[in-house]
Amino acid sequence: MSFAEHLEELRTRLVRGLLAIGVLFVVCFALGGFVRAVFQHPWESMRARLAADGIEVAALGASSATSGIFFSVKTALIVALLFGLPYLLYQLWAFVAAGLYPHERKVVIRFLPAGLGLGVLGVLFGYFFMIPMVLEFLIRLNRQAGLVDLYTIDEYFSFFLLLTIALAVVFQLPLILMGLGAAGLVTAPTLRRYRRHFILGAFVLGAFLTPPDPVSQILMAVPSIFLYEVGILLVAWKGKTPGRGEGGE
Repeated sequence: MSFAEHLEELRTRLVRGLLAIGVLFVVCFALGGFVRAVFQHPWESMRARLAADGIEVAALGASSATSGIFFSVKTALIVALLFGLPYLLYQLWAFVAAGLYPHERKVVIRFLPAGLGLGVLGVLFGYFFMIPMVLEFLIRLNRQAGLVDLYTIDEYFSFFLLLTIALAVVFQLPLILMGLGAAGLVTAPTLRRYRRHFILGAFVLGAFLTPPDPVSQILMAVPSIFLYEVGILLVAWKGKTPGRGEGGE
C-alpha cells in the first residue's frame, strides 16, 4: 500500500470508531435519567450511610441554569467513551497489526486485555469504595467545623472524574513493571531494594492526585503499594520462565 492508501485506511478506521462512540453517546443521552443515577450512586451511597448515623446531607445542587444539561452531556459522553473505547482500540489495532512482526503482535495481544482489565478494576474500586468513603470523611469534617452543605453537581463530577482517572492509571502499575522487566530495564531484586522509596512516593503521589485529606491519600497509596508488590512478583515470575533469567543486579 502507498502512503496515501495507509492514511485513507487509518481515516476509515478512525471514522468507524468515532461513529460507534457517537451512536453510544446518543443512546446514553436518551437514557439520561438512568446514566445520571449511575454517576450519582457513590454520592447517594454516602448520603445513605450518613443518614443512618443521623446526619442529613442535601441532594446535589446546581450552580447555574445549565448545570443539569451539561451534566447529562458529560456523563453520556463518558459512558459512550467507556463502552466505545474497546471498539476504537480494535480499529486502531487492525491498522497497526499489519505492520508488526508476529512476536510483537503477541506482546500487544497479551498486554492490552490485561491493561483494560486492570483499568476496570481501578474504576470499580473507586466507584464502590474509595469515592463514597472519601466523600463521607470530608462531609463529616465539614459538619464538625459547622459548615453548611452547598455541594453542586459540577464539583461532584470533577471530583468523581479525577479520582476515577487516577485510579484507572494507578492500577496499571503491575503491567508497567512487568513490561519494564520484560525489556530488561528492572529486576525483582532492584524493585525490592527500592520498595521504601516507592512507598514514600506513593503517599506523595496520593497527595497530588486526591483532595488534601489523609483518608483519600491513604486510600490511593495503599492500593498502589499492593500493586507494586504484585508487580515485583510478576517480574520475578517472568525472570524464572525458561530462557530468561533475572540477570542479577
